[in-house]
Amino acid sequence: MPDPRIGLVHELDDPLCDELAALAQPCIAGFSDDRPVSPSLVRSRLANALTGEPPVLAVARDRQEMVGWCAVRRPEPGETRARLWGPVVAPSIRRTGLGTALLDTVVGAARWPLVTTDVPADRDGAADFFIRSDWTQLDPITVLHGIPAEGAFDAVTAEGVEDLDAYVAASAQQLGRHGQEFARATLRRWRDDARFQTRNLLLDPATGSLLLGLAQRNEVGSELLLAEVWAATPEVRRRLITAAHTAAAVQRLAGVRAVTQQDPADFVACGMRVTGRCATFSLDRDC
Repeated sequence: MPDPRIGLVHELDDPLCDELAALAQPCIAGFSDDRPVSPSLVRSRLANALTGEPPVLAVARDRQEMVGWCAVRRPEPGETRARLWGPVVAPSIRRTGLGTALLDTVVGAARWPLVTTDVPADRDGAADFFIRSDWTQLDPITVLHGIPAEGAFDAVTAEGVEDLDAYVAASAQQLGRHGQEFARATLRRWRDDARFQTRNLLLDPATGSLLLGLAQRNEVGSELLLAEVWAATPEVRRRLITAAHTAAAVQRLAGVRAVTQQDPADFVACGMRVTGRCATFSLDRDC
């Protein structure tokens, strides 16, 4: 049995992002959160979007090979919690205690209250792992799926918008309930995601609303992930969701997926069905 060594890493350079992505990909293959994991996706999710500061990152190596990692993204301005990513452990050495050791390392090094990323219900043992580690489960997150809808695509997209930064920042602040500095960093983080395309950022200029779709292809299939929906009214939200289904059909994607902490009624009204749940977990601490 390998005896990996765990160490904290303080720089998020390109070769390291390559390694983190390469290990993460097989760890999510076949689960409901399966997605293409690129080095740019890793960087966009782990680095602080506004300041560029690297995460609190613990890496486990067996000799030179990376076999596990766990990271905490530092809070953005206006956020009260830092975001935990992982632990990610090579499938060949799971259930050896490495995940717990990685988690303990980053928790000990991070000084903020923490919240996990979404933990799919189909990931066996994940919820029990965090509960055993004294994390508190928060409200469940709903996962929905829909079928692309054939028809004329006449929605307004971000293509050709002169001041997209200002539009997204205003929407993030007014409709997404994010602070001003966080709002300014939002589009930067989206653009750092290799799945981002301006044609899948759907807008309603009259109300400042938006829907962010991310087209992705993986082992499970191809889909348009509805990553963010900031809408002024239920009617606008439903109009944007409907337009996203048409955009998916135009791009010949097989499905549409949404993951939301909000009431899923507007998604269901647009023909999407609830297919699963995710959970998040928090860890409060003295700051």
